[in-house]
Amino acid sequence: MNLLAACCVDTSPLHSGGTVDDTMQTVFTAVFWSSVALGVIVAALLLYAMFRFRRRSDDDDPEQFHGNTRLEIAWTLLPLVVFLALFGFTAAHMPFINDTPADAAPNTVTVIGQQFSWTFDYGATSSGKRIESFTTLYVPENTDVGLQIVSTDPPCKPPTTLGNGQTLAQAISAEGCGVNHSFYVPSLAGQMNAIPGQVNTMWLNARPGTYYGQCTELCGVGHAKMLITVISLPQNQYQSCVFGSPNGTIDPTSPACQAGGS
Repeated sequence: MNLLAACCVDTSPLHSGGTVDDTMQTVFTAVFWSSVALGVIVAALLLYAMFRFRRRSDDDDPEQFHGNTRLEIAWTLLPLVVFLALFGFTAAHMPFINDTPADAAPNTVTVIGQQFSWTFDYGATSSGKRIESFTTLYVPENTDVGLQIVSTDPPCKPPTTLGNGQTLAQAISAEGCGVNHSFYVPSLAGQMNAIPGQVNTMWLNARPGTYYGQCTELCGVGHAKMLITVISLPQNQYQSCVFGSPNGTIDPTSPACQAGGS
């Protein structure tokens, strides 16, 4: 199933669908091409040294010298400057990638990994029913969305009531059941583990479209079934799709839940 997904849908992180992956690509591109340039320079210097100073006959003894202060300072400082520049460039972008923006709070979704599927919880209806979708995560387009990622498996069950001020993710993690999973949609953001007893967070902001991912943590015999679809919808269509179902379970066949639907 993973092979089918890999060959038939675009899951490349190089084909960005959102602002988080845009920033990750910026960092990757800078580090990659800097590494290529440095690799070419080092290879060229090695080739030059091998041919320029090679022994041309058995009696040939190359000129011997000991130490070159300027050269030693240069080959120490230059790599250090390059390393610090790339480190600083990466560190400057990491808060944007790692820290969920405050305006994502109203659009927080609880991502629940279990053997062997994903459940996405959007909150509760006025009657108290949980609003959920399975396998497919629906998000409003061009909007910051926070994800609280947890894991649970039997004998634990998702709680039916929450403590005062407690979120669903906190209630699930407090039970400490499950195995490790990993939520990864390459075109939108990095990956984040779902770990029993722990709430991990990430965020995304998706342009309109459909994006694909999967669990990347080997979690058992059904690991290959844990595929993920993210559908980014216009705000009014998102509201109809997610909050238009009276029983709380989102209907993936509803026209409101289709990318390009209404």
